[in-house]
Amino acid sequence: MSIRRTLFARTAVAAALAIAFQPAFAVDEEEEATVVVTATRVPTRINEVIADMTVIDRKEIEQAGPATLPELLSRQPGLHIVDNGGRGKAASVFMRGTASTHALLLVDGVPLGSATTGQPSLHNLPLSQIERIEILRGPASSLYGSDAIGGVIQIFTRRGEGPARVNAYAGFGSHDTREAQASVSGSSGPLSYNFSASHYTTGGFNVASDAQRFNIVNFSLPNPDDDGYRNTMFTGRIVYEIAKGHEIGATVLEGKSRNWFDRGGPTVDAYSNDKTRAYGVFLKNRLTDIWTSELRWGSSEDWSESFAPGRSLFATTQTQWTWQNDVRLPLGRLVLALENTEQEVDSTTAYTVKRREVDSAVLGYQGNIGAHSWQAALRRDDNSQFGAHTTGSLGYGYRFAEAWQVRGAVGTAFKAPSFNQLYYPAFGNAALKPEQAKNREIGLHWGEDGQHASLTVFDNRITDLIASFPAVNIGKARIKGTALAYGFTRGAWLFDAGLDLMKPIDDDTGDRLQRRPAEMLKLAVTYAPGDWKVGGETSTVGRRYDTTAEGRPMHGYGVVNLFAGKALGKDWSLEGRINNLFDRVYENAWAYAVPGREIFVGLRYQPK
Repeated sequence: MSIRRTLFARTAVAAALAIAFQPAFAVDEEEEATVVVTATRVPTRINEVIADMTVIDRKEIEQAGPATLPELLSRQPGLHIVDNGGRGKAASVFMRGTASTHALLLVDGVPLGSATTGQPSLHNLPLSQIERIEILRGPASSLYGSDAIGGVIQIFTRRGEGPARVNAYAGFGSHDTREAQASVSGSSGPLSYNFSASHYTTGGFNVASDAQRFNIVNFSLPNPDDDGYRNTMFTGRIVYEIAKGHEIGATVLEGKSRNWFDRGGPTVDAYSNDKTRAYGVFLKNRLTDIWTSELRWGSSEDWSESFAPGRSLFATTQTQWTWQNDVRLPLGRLVLALENTEQEVDSTTAYTVKRREVDSAVLGYQGNIGAHSWQAALRRDDNSQFGAHTTGSLGYGYRFAEAWQVRGAVGTAFKAPSFNQLYYPAFGNAALKPEQAKNREIGLHWGEDGQHASLTVFDNRITDLIASFPAVNIGKARIKGTALAYGFTRGAWLFDAGLDLMKPIDDDTGDRLQRRPAEMLKLAVTYAPGDWKVGGETSTVGRRYDTTAEGRPMHGYGVVNLFAGKALGKDWSLEGRINNLFDRVYENAWAYAVPGREIFVGLRYQPK
């Protein structure tokens, strides 16, 4: 069956399910209650947000089982994840058809990623340490600066409230996979806290799907052994309320991992030792009834030392100061922020320049009156390498009926070249200019009684695209797309569907952009009557090309996962999951294998 026929069939199934479980008319109370931060930099109810965004809560994260962050993100609309051989391996996110370097990753507000590759660091962040994930689709440089041409993924670590409690989980599964995690959290008077630790290990599988093709990509034959992975992570958050409206807090995320991969030949046991760190402290003060000030310092480190067979080191440290002020006006809310960001690299590779600094100022304004909502932002970034760069965005929403809103937005964005693109020997080009983007979109949103549906049409034009070998600004790309989403909650049923149809094209050649699918369909359904929970999810991805000029075609694929859970008394539950139920063989990156059918079982202790 062709990918388009598959998409059509599965969309028909989604529509049939939607009709079958159509509830009565009422206001969507869940949307009213959900508050997000990433879309505006201040807490905002999601039904007042003009941007296209998704929230993944703790319940959905636990349902994912012993999965990785890239696996969970791959199930979300608008996101295509490419990994080089399964868990712990390098993973790239293509958001709304933009490049793997065009998504910004934040952990509790602190940017985390590699300044050498220019990509966010997804593969070493275990789901057990995450409270919530917010996904903002579309250019967001007017709020967050460089990197956010495609959007922003913000991770919030676990936090505590209420009486002290201990949560724990242990599980095992295919490929000798084992996971254990525990946390203690709560609050006492003005103090709230959470401390979590986890350990994950898997024997993995041979990452090379075909030795000859793998040799073409890596210029060496693979080692036929399995390529495992292990990760140990600790996170903590502590907040102290000095007085009403005044609090001070600190967050920490620190993890170490070892990742085995294939490089150097059939007898070389190649591996890397990796570290992921993110620290932050903040002071938040409600100075008046209308003015809240927050001063925040954060630092992150992405560190990878490889032995394959020689030693190589690539490490990025990012430090950021932010002073943000939120002012409530008679009409709307004003956001004023100043930021200073330093990036520094340490490597066995000789870079001509190893440090850069960015001073930024942000002005935002949002509000609503009656049926009208608006959001505007303007940001100026003064980069020590590229000088000043100004980006802006403007969005408007009109609620023409209680459950219906039409939305429109325009915005600009940019991406500063990475240190590899600028200075890597025999590859970099110090004369590169930043990539720039202009995006327009319009959308229609509907929500009532646990239901939500949306239609978004966007047109993102990118200039001064950077191509590699050697790095050069080559020209233009245009990404036109349509995103449809529908979901509902009714009784014991929960259903979500997302369909993305895109044309990610190199404007100069007419070729499809590298590794971008033109079609993606994501479906998920859960039935949770009483003590039981059962469900499934499916991802269908269209045909892609692994290289520029439409080289190395990769066929479309569809993957089905199943999960189930059973409460064992008040505080205990048994959970199980089957990934790739039909044992599909496919590739996300040419010549790299993906897991076949996998089974996981776990026991969770979570006091109510």
